Amino acid sequence: MVAVKQAKDLLIKNINSLEPISKNLLEAVGYVMEEDIFSPIDLPPFTCSAMDGYAIRSSDVQDKLPIKLKIKGEIKAGDFKNITVGEGYAFKIFTGAPIPFGTDYVVMQEYTQQEDDFVLIKKNFSKYENIRWKGEEIRKGQKVLSRGTVLNPVVIGFLAIMGIDKVKVIRKPNAYLIVTGSELVIPGTPLKLGKVYDSNSFSIYSALKDMGIERISMVRRGDDFRAIHKAFEKAIAGSDVIIFSGGVSVGKYDFVRELFEKVGVETIFYKVEQKPGKPIYFGRYKGKIIFGLPGNPVSSLVCFYGYVYPAIRKMMGLYPIFLEEKTLSLLKEIRNKGGKVNFLRGMFYSNTVMPLKYQSSHMLSSFAKSNCLIVVPRNRKLLKKGEKVKVQILPM
Repeated sequence: MVAVKQAKDLLIKNINSLEPISKNLLEAVGYVMEEDIFSPIDLPPFTCSAMDGYAIRSSDVQDKLPIKLKIKGEIKAGDFKNITVGEGYAFKIFTGAPIPFGTDYVVMQEYTQQEDDFVLIKKNFSKYENIRWKGEEIRKGQKVLSRGTVLNPVVIGFLAIMGIDKVKVIRKPNAYLIVTGSELVIPGTPLKLGKVYDSNSFSIYSALKDMGIERISMVRRGDDFRAIHKAFEKAIAGSDVIIFSGGVSVGKYDFVRELFEKVGVETIFYKVEQKPGKPIYFGRYKGKIIFGLPGNPVSSLVCFYGYVYPAIRKMMGLYPIFLEEKTLSLLKEIRNKGGKVNFLRGMFYSNTVMPLKYQSSHMLSSFAKSNCLIVVPRNRKLLKKGEKVKVQILPM
């Protein structure tokens, strides 16, 4: 058995990010960039109007307001007219349209009055006002994004506005979930005496989906060594991370550990000094990452967020990899048997946290209402109300 910190250190040491691939922008959301980005163009790419109004020469109107100018034409966004505006003329212009040569100011439409082919300029202004200058935001060749940037919708839009349609990203892992247990039945079917509904496949699959994993395979197998072995062989063939739910303890029908020993999975750690989730397994086999999660629903999820979640984030190139931690004040005392780090489901509000009822490892109702895990140190048997505690914030 290893300590929680030691298990996390071993996890970090034995997980690497996956290889880079090229992705089209519309398929790249949630990925992490594997390259620095240098702008291929100036932004804005040309000098243009920031307003609907009239492009004029400041020398025509300076200290002469109000004044009428002849309207020579108009330019809308998307147009380009290779013209020069001469003395006494104005050009009607719309937001985003290129500024015609010879003009150095755009007077807002609200401060003008059109009279037939003339425009009356009624308000004072500052030279160069309401103009977006070529390259004022970004210069061509300038580094604009760094390797490790997460491709969210805003970043993707920024890449698109520079004309970039593909980006090199870190590949997301393919995951394979094998849920074991002859007692499990699928929700929606009649529940016979001695059976329980399978929740782990739904919660773990959903947690993987919530992380942005795109290829998730899942099978359910009873407590049968040969069936579990075949499922494992299939998983190894096309996945980066294989997650077992159940069968990792020492019971007569817990075949997952027996399978790992038989096929030669390299054990990185097995059993962690924590509650719930002591019989968590982490290993490697043929370049693949192997996890064995306990079968109890709460234990399974606590171990997922403690070990599988950070492992996958590191494989995807996401940082930080572990759950966000905060130090908050307890709203109620906690009594603890000690000997292991205890992860209790809690609800935090601003700077305080409340431990919830029903903390046994089979009681999922408190997890459904929680937004954090309260970390109770292994050497503490009593945490008093008002005491500062560390909490791990669960993904929402």
